[in-house]
Amino acid sequence: MLQLILIVEDHPIVSESLTRIITDSDLNIQCLQANNAAKGLAYLNGNSVDLIMLDINLPDMNGIEFCKIAKLRFPGIKILAITSVAQRHVLEKMLEQGADGFILKTSDVEDILDGIHQVLNDGQLYLGKGVKDLLKGISQENSDLPMITKRESEILKLIADGLTNQEIADQLFISTFTVDSHRKNLLLKFKAKNTATLIKIAVSKGIIDVI
Repeated sequence: MLQLILIVEDHPIVSESLTRIITDSDLNIQCLQANNAAKGLAYLNGNSVDLIMLDINLPDMNGIEFCKIAKLRFPGIKILAITSVAQRHVLEKMLEQGADGFILKTSDVEDILDGIHQVLNDGQLYLGKGVKDLLKGISQENSDLPMITKRESEILKLIADGLTNQEIADQLFISTFTVDSHRKNLLLKFKAKNTATLIKIAVSKGIIDVI
């Protein structure tokens, strides 16, 4: 099945290079391009996209804000952030807004394609080469833990409290579809077969407390 990637990038050389790398691969993917945030969001309003490759520094809006808006309007969409400068605080803010991956523009072809494949098909957070070095401050004890967003953390705690998808949706003022999407992402990130296992892992790692 043909998948669609929207490349939101204001430098034509970068967007053309990414398009060529993707179309020359064996991935069954079509690429579209938007050279600013406004065009990217406008396209999303009327079209279905599987993945956004998002530049952090856009002329009309930064990638963090774009990510926040896109994830609120289209919860199921995947976002792979791309940047020329690796900055930890930017990475953390992007992940807080729900980004599904982060790669550098200096990444090699293999890294780029691996990131696309993992985010699109495996549903896992992808941190490209050079990006993982930003996370060295995380303690060794928790270095094997998946990174979760602020929203995922909220939902995880409510799941542990025994709330249903509808109850969580009502409390957070989001749709049940969004809750279910986050729940599935949490299961994937923690490699848990079911909700009970997910809670058990989260408790054992000290991520949540169950009284």
